[in-house]
Amino acid sequence: MVRLREIAGVFIRHGFGWFIAQLRLRRELQLEYEEQEVGRAALGSAESGRRLVGALTELGPTWVKFGQIMSTRPDILPDAIIKELARLQDDVAPIPFEQIEGQLQSRLGREWKDRFESFEETPLASASIGQVHRATLEGGEEVVVKVQRPGIAPKIQSDLHILEAVAGYIEESFEQARAMDLKGTVRDFAKSLAAELDYRVEASNLQRFRRNFAEHERVRLPNVYEEFSSDTVLVMEFMRGRKFSDLIERDEDVTPLIEVYFDTAYKMLFIDGFFHGDLHPGNVFVQDDGGLALIDCGMVGRLSPSRKDKVIDIMYAVLNEDLEAVARTLYELAIPEGYVDYRAFESDCIAIAEKYLIGVPLSQVEIGTLFGDLVSGATKHNVRMPTDFTMMFKAIVTTEGLAKSLAPDVDPIELAKPYIMKMVAERYSPERLKHMAVSDLQILSRVARTLPREIPMLFGQLQSGQLAFSVSDTTLEKQGDEAQRRQARYIRAAFSITCLLSGTYVVGISGLPSPGWGIPWLSFIFWGMAAPGILTLIKRAGLV
Repeated sequence: MVRLREIAGVFIRHGFGWFIAQLRLRRELQLEYEEQEVGRAALGSAESGRRLVGALTELGPTWVKFGQIMSTRPDILPDAIIKELARLQDDVAPIPFEQIEGQLQSRLGREWKDRFESFEETPLASASIGQVHRATLEGGEEVVVKVQRPGIAPKIQSDLHILEAVAGYIEESFEQARAMDLKGTVRDFAKSLAAELDYRVEASNLQRFRRNFAEHERVRLPNVYEEFSSDTVLVMEFMRGRKFSDLIERDEDVTPLIEVYFDTAYKMLFIDGFFHGDLHPGNVFVQDDGGLALIDCGMVGRLSPSRKDKVIDIMYAVLNEDLEAVARTLYELAIPEGYVDYRAFESDCIAIAEKYLIGVPLSQVEIGTLFGDLVSGATKHNVRMPTDFTMMFKAIVTTEGLAKSLAPDVDPIELAKPYIMKMVAERYSPERLKHMAVSDLQILSRVARTLPREIPMLFGQLQSGQLAFSVSDTTLEKQGDEAQRRQARYIRAAFSITCLLSGTYVVGISGLPSPGWGIPWLSFIFWGMAAPGILTLIKRAGLV
């Protein structure tokens, strides 16, 4: 409760007291605050984004990393806040080497220094979870040693529990948060952060990347020295190289390097379905022979074969400006959170895609921004995107952003085309079709074997009253409203038809007042009453 009060106090100091006031959390903690003019009024503005960055930075590593994850969620946050969150940095001051040495002793033994020929106490880099030191092994191999900060794991686990509780409070108070499954987002984040806290996971990721790129001479990943590594210490090969920005300052041509960079990212996304979750410039180095070295593989994304196929479908639809296919595939990827009006969903998707694709040269298409707007628009229709898709979206935005900043003339779509066409061709290859047919046959075979057992059980449950069907209150309410609307339409239609027939019938009645054309005034009155309903029926039939 003390930490929870501290967290709420930080948000209040940074101008979010109005937000805390909406939650049951405020009553439980008995917090008071003064309403600030820039608070609620600036919601969705860059000012709110800067205040949020300040609050998350003050709260520490868990909240900083959560802010970085939320910077990839245009379906949850407005664009102005996302741009500010994207600037969140995980750079913190290093801790004294004595504390790091204690961690090394607990994992490598009291005589840990005997394993190294040299060890630099001043870190190369320092982040919220750990810091990196350069060293040389006894055999002369140059390495970096990534050491986790002592005691950081329990602090992060505690904050994760609080973060999940806060997400629950927000869902209780804001219907939009429930529709976006904020608690599910926090749970996915907790799993990702738990993996980052276990350096053995990063070691496994590195080894998998090394296997995936074994045949690519210009892409390298550090070797892991498993005999020296554990859950809190990771010893890796030292990768020499220069940053992209250094090459730009020297007016060196980086276009060939950008192509290698894109090839690397696209192979991960479209071929392997296993990709680096944070491929920003700080994690990519250019080596002397023009190769690229990738580091920091703690955060990765995975695309299942079916999801990878859907991503390829979207990219292929973009290449062909097939807007209906973009909408259809996005819907197939999405997770419904309630009733979805597909026609409205498709219409909005097409409108967004038209803005980016129709009349725009492929070289100028911003795939990352397009995906971001599509994901944001989808949430208005009671659907959300799966976590692996949002991480893929982040990877594309990062890749595209780096490439555009270094080589504005680069064409991401043109570089992606070979991968897309290859994957489409492979999908319909005889071998793939054969595999799919065998898989479908196995499923049908299993169903056929179970049906003789399941059908008698189903009828038995129906007869005994054990089988019941339920419909949610929301669905019943929608069905009731729709039934009332249908009933009203039927009544209006019946009234209009009755008036039309009555007006026609009285034409043949003699002696009724008329304007002189042989048609009584009463017929005109009946027809006038029937006209609105008849016109509505004609419009609904699509005849006008």
